[in-house]
Formats: sequence, C-alpha cells, structure tokens
Amino acid sequence: MRKILSKWYVSMFILPIFLTYLTTYINLPSIFENWEYSIITSLLILVGILIYELFTLNDELKDIRNTPKKGDKKIVCELLETLNLDKFHEEIVCHDAWNGYDHESIYRIIEFQEKAKLIGYKTSNKKLNALINTFVIKLDDFTDYSSLRLYGRGDWLIPFKDNHPREIIKKETDKMNMLSKECFIELEYLMEYLRHKEYV
Repeated sequence: MRKILSKWYVSMFILPIFLTYLTTYINLPSIFENWEYSIITSLLILVGILIYELFTLNDELKDIRNTPKKGDKKIVCELLETLNLDKFHEEIVCHDAWNGYDHESIYRIIEFQEKAKLIGYKTSNKKLNALINTFVIKLDDFTDYSSLRLYGRGDWLIPFKDNHPREIIKKETDKMNMLSKECFIELEYLMEYLRHKEYV
C-alpha cells in the first residue's frame, strides 16, 4: 500500500474534484466541465498506468527469481571445486577402468557425494537441487559398484586382475566405464543449467 501511495498518479483521484471546482473560474475543455466525465477519464488513465506498473513489477520479479543468490553460487562453487571437473573428466570418464583409477580422483568423488547430501549444501533453487541429486545418484551407482571391484595399490585403485578370470574383470571394468559415462551425461546437464542461469 505504501508503494502505491508513494506514486504521483494517486493524485489522479483528487484531480477530477480539483478540475470541477476550477471550471467555475476558468474555461476548461468540456471533458473536465462535467464531474462524472472527469472522474471516468482520470480513472481510465490511472488504471492504464497501474496495469503498466504491474507488468513492469512482474518482469522485475522474474529477473529477481532467475538471478542466482550469492549463497547458492558459493555452494555451487564449493561443490565443483571439490569434484574438480577437469580431473573427473580426464581421470575417471576418459580413463579405462581396466587400468585403475587415481586414488585422489575417487576420493574427490566421495567427498563431493557426502557434501552434496548435506542440508548445508542445498540451494534455494529446486531445479538445481534436483539436477545435483540426479548426478549424485549416478555417482552412487558408480562408486557402489566400483568399490567392490577395485583395491588399493599405492596411489591407485585397480581391478582384481591377478586372482580373477580375465573375462569377468573385463565385464566389470566395461560396466565401470559405462557407469562413469552415465555420470558424465548428468554432469553435462547440470553444467549446462549452471551456465544458462549464470551460476558459473
């Protein structure tokens, strides 16, 4: 209400009365000589201005809703920094599971999963949360499957090639490769949304 009262065009309610009294002293156009006509004209102008204001405010609200909040941007940056997109792409997605994975890259994925599931890393954007969650689910599939089929050797996690049949290990590593590519597809959707909405 205060916003409406602060607008100059609210005076349009008073204007017809003022003009009607003025006509007794000064000759004004005929539309202002009749009190009813002057009220109707003033109200039509006022309604037109108010409709314009409503459309303008609606556009401003859309812009505010679509603009990422600082807190959300910070959350997104922290999550992406934890994952390290380049390392994930080079050392997980483009890397054949047959040769094993760098321990640090797998650790980054697990850390990302843990952070993304915490309430403190939820954004105020429902669609963004859903995209992150979908990506995390795919990462869960990858880590759950690979954690039972890899073991540590130095800085690497490698398949059990020494004491399992080669054919079984090949099938398992092919599945790990497939699961990592599925993760990457979801990550691409997420990154596309983040760029489109100017989070990154």
